[in-house]
Amino acid sequence: MKPLSQHLAELSVQAKGAEDRVAKAQSQAHEHIEQQRNQVRQETEQALGKVKQRFDEAKGETRARFEGLRTKVNSDLEQIRGKAIEAKGKFQAWDANNYASDLEADAIAAIDYAVAATKIAELQTLDAIAARAKAVSTVEQVQPMPTMA
Repeated sequence: MKPLSQHLAELSVQAKGAEDRVAKAQSQAHEHIEQQRNQVRQETEQALGKVKQRFDEAKGETRARFEGLRTKVNSDLEQIRGKAIEAKGKFQAWDANNYASDLEADAIAAIDYAVAATKIAELQTLDAIAARAKAVSTVEQVQPMPTMA
């Protein structure tokens, strides 16, 4: 049978592993988001580059009509985007925040439970050590009675 301290050491290793994996997951999520943002930024720049190239290639009256249309479309899109982004952003922020808060509360409860379980394990380990010490002491105190034979 392994010593009780070795069992607690294994618990410690598991807890440290969980801590490391959570930190890594948080870091990866941030890195993944940054990668996505960079990719979308590059794609946006490429798309805008194509539009600019077509605009530059346009000539005369076509160019004037294209410029007027572009100005109108940009204005309309900005208004639509602004309203949609504002409404969607408010809802998503509220929804995402609530969801994140719920999951954080669940995680905190699980961590609190694990801390309590660790304390219970520590107490039971100390009780077992004390019981073992008492048993050894009792055995040492009991002297075999001489037999009369």
